[in-house]
Amino acid sequence: MKRIWLMYGDYMLFVLILLIKMIMVGPATGTYFGLNLFFVSLGALILISFWSLWISPRIRRWVLFYLSILITVLIASNIWYYRYFTDFLSVALLIQIPQMGAVGGGLGDLIYPLDFLLFADVIVWGVLLLKDRKRKFNDYPAKKRSKAALTAAVTGVVLFTAPLAINAADRDEWLVQDSLSNMRNYFKLGMLGHHAIDIGREIDDQFIEEKSLTSSQLREMQQFFDSNRDQESAVETTVEGRPNVIIVQLESFQNSVLDQEIEGQELTPFLNEFKDEVMYFPNFYHQTHQGRTSDAEFILNSSFYPLKAGSVYTRYPDHSYDSLPEKMESAGYETAAFHAFERTFWNRDEVYENFGFDHFYSIEDFPEGDVIGLTLNDEDFFLSSVDRMLEMNDPFYAFMVALTSHTPYDFPEEKKELNLESLEEEIIQNYYHNIHFVDQAFGAMVERLKDEGIWEDALVIAYGDHDSGLQESGREMAEMAEAESAVDYLALGQEVPLFMKLPKMDDGTVMEQTGGQIDIAPTILSLLGLDKGYMMGNSLLHDQPRLTVFREGSFVYDGYYYEADLTSERENGKCYNIESEEEADKENCAQMLYEAAGQLRMSDTIIKKNGVGQLQGQTVEE
Repeated sequence: MKRIWLMYGDYMLFVLILLIKMIMVGPATGTYFGLNLFFVSLGALILISFWSLWISPRIRRWVLFYLSILITVLIASNIWYYRYFTDFLSVALLIQIPQMGAVGGGLGDLIYPLDFLLFADVIVWGVLLLKDRKRKFNDYPAKKRSKAALTAAVTGVVLFTAPLAINAADRDEWLVQDSLSNMRNYFKLGMLGHHAIDIGREIDDQFIEEKSLTSSQLREMQQFFDSNRDQESAVETTVEGRPNVIIVQLESFQNSVLDQEIEGQELTPFLNEFKDEVMYFPNFYHQTHQGRTSDAEFILNSSFYPLKAGSVYTRYPDHSYDSLPEKMESAGYETAAFHAFERTFWNRDEVYENFGFDHFYSIEDFPEGDVIGLTLNDEDFFLSSVDRMLEMNDPFYAFMVALTSHTPYDFPEEKKELNLESLEEEIIQNYYHNIHFVDQAFGAMVERLKDEGIWEDALVIAYGDHDSGLQESGREMAEMAEAESAVDYLALGQEVPLFMKLPKMDDGTVMEQTGGQIDIAPTILSLLGLDKGYMMGNSLLHDQPRLTVFREGSFVYDGYYYEADLTSERENGKCYNIESEEEADKENCAQMLYEAAGQLRMSDTIIKKNGVGQLQGQTVEE
């Protein structure tokens, strides 16, 4: 045994320490780590490193040292990324790295002091290597090294494939269909396995898979859109003529901040009153994923789901979509997008042009003003955007993307109006200061629209793009909300406000029906009496139950919330009664289980293969 340790002890320590780090991913992210993950992780570590046993011990120790650094960085990066996106990294995100620099200031909130323990062994190992760099080693015969490497390779294959064989025996759906979530790949294949299959599928998507849709795919999609379009015939509410349409996307604005008070101070005093004067949807959900703000914009203007990995804005910016601005323009509208940041950020210049916007007003088109966070503060942004609207021809469609409350939630001391010293987390204090400012800024815009005579006859919609990322269990936001059940965390993390002011609207009303961002464009088109064409959402104004799907396969339907279980078969998720917050019989969710997955897969196929373009008769470039 001592002889084996002297020959291969460095390798065994390498595998053992990295396996411990992979086990640590579970508690570090609050995710499951079971026996299946243990074996596939151990097998993957051996498979990625067995070849090092062929190398002489003198060189091998340095190879394992550098390999350990790379894998440790990968583990830490996935942990930090998960804490904000509840997902793991993917190849598609490499395209987005240049876009991350401007918003990277919030990284400090994702890194915990204990995370640095991941690197403790690397530091110790590095010191020992430098100290022993002149040590002499016995170079064991090549035949013995080859035998050891072969034995390790076989062991790795057995450990990694055995759980997959068990899944195959159980006819696990995951084995025959592309998963809906990176996390499902992780729970089945471990971290290294997830990244390996992610690379393989990205290569397949970009270079191997046939780009043309099959006749059966085209037929299935056309049938879906024809059936989906027929549902809008049940909607009777329309507006007269062609009112101006103004849409405001509020950054990181979750529903929980409405009516919230801290030490007697309202976070959103204007919106608390505003929601009583318009149509307010309290059961409305964001459906964004890794693209976050850009996902919300995409969902709003296309009525498709975000991708499993990466953002449509950076991966498929030139594909065809039956977009809202194109439909508005065909109805006689002048269209404009407003975003007070760099034109090229997240490819917005390219995407907005592809969507069909007549104008794109970026930071260079706005006057100088106080900067809060990333760019021009929202009040100056809103008011300057109204100036541009006054130059547009009626009717117009104005799409405004606010930015003040963007992570990392920095907020200038001199502009703070609330006393939030009772909160311990500074980042949550700053988030609430931002929200309070945005609330006032939105109110200033509404007053300006009224003063200019635009408000009365306009269709105005405002909604939150996604959550703050600060609501996980154990943090002050969750404690203040008294979040305990899965339904509580659904509300805290997925609900965003939606306000809709119809032309000549006198009284407000609370719209209890559920819906998501994918339904906004169809609602607008329905109100205007326009065909929604190739859109997956449905009008929020009809009374039929509406399926609201989230990217990982969870969904809300007819008073129930289905929380997907990504660790096993699709049917093993939990079904909750939203009103009682209690777990319910799965039969209450079963009817929409595969419909939800089917919609996500169809949306992915359409986006990746330019499906709308093919449905409209465009030729495909292979």
